[in-house]
Amino acid sequence: MPPRIEIPSLPVAQIQAMSLISNVAPSFDELSTVVEADPALTAALLRAANSAASSPGAPVRTSRVAMVRIGVSETRRLVMSIALASSFGAIARAHIDETELWRHLIATGLLADAAAWGEVRHSEAFTAGLLHDIGRLAMAAQDPERYAKVVDLARRGIPASNAERMIFGMNHAEWGESIGRAWGFPADIVDAIGEHHSGAQRGISWAVTRARELTASLGIGDGLLPPEPFDPQGEVAMLPIIEELGGGEAIIERIEWYSGAFRAA
Repeated sequence: MPPRIEIPSLPVAQIQAMSLISNVAPSFDELSTVVEADPALTAALLRAANSAASSPGAPVRTSRVAMVRIGVSETRRLVMSIALASSFGAIARAHIDETELWRHLIATGLLADAAAWGEVRHSEAFTAGLLHDIGRLAMAAQDPERYAKVVDLARRGIPASNAERMIFGMNHAEWGESIGRAWGFPADIVDAIGEHHSGAQRGISWAVTRARELTASLGIGDGLLPPEPFDPQGEVAMLPIIEELGGGEAIIERIEWYSGAFRAA
């Protein structure tokens, strides 16, 4: 029996920011309170607001003005993304391509949001996409030496979920579901985390599953294995969901906008 790892405690500095997972429509003042309590969030928000992608005029110097420029919905996404990243620290010691994994998570969130329909709220779909690999993040952060063995096995052709079972006794979807329940995430988001490799055909779980497929088709890896290159003239590029977001290149630019904010945090 492989040695167990413990469900991580949510870092004190991130508790307030991660509470936005359950608050899908925070007010401007609620969100401002979260941002202003953390200098790293303020710095990230200012960088995002002053980037070329935000079409800045005069430089933005305060978090509240940055929120006005970016918008409450986009600010909420940035805050959750940065809180998640800072909750697990560096995972490069686990031999994961950290940059590519975060690109994968952001892209899955964006595409899950675009895929959401019916009773699925877009804000929840983004959140589920962003969080779907939280189990992998926790495994890699808590026991990077053992997770490095998972990465090595995956790169030798063994499916990552199988390799995780061999090394940890569970896969990252199961572990992520346990973390989500322990941290009090909404039930449908917890389900999406646990089902993102199961080919789910309903609700948020379906949106995340579909988004993962599209993310790989856009030439974005999962931090373990490199994807196939994206063909801007290929079939995927012509899908309505991709065209609605401005095309593959526009999606990549949006991912880089988020990544730029990460670097400021």
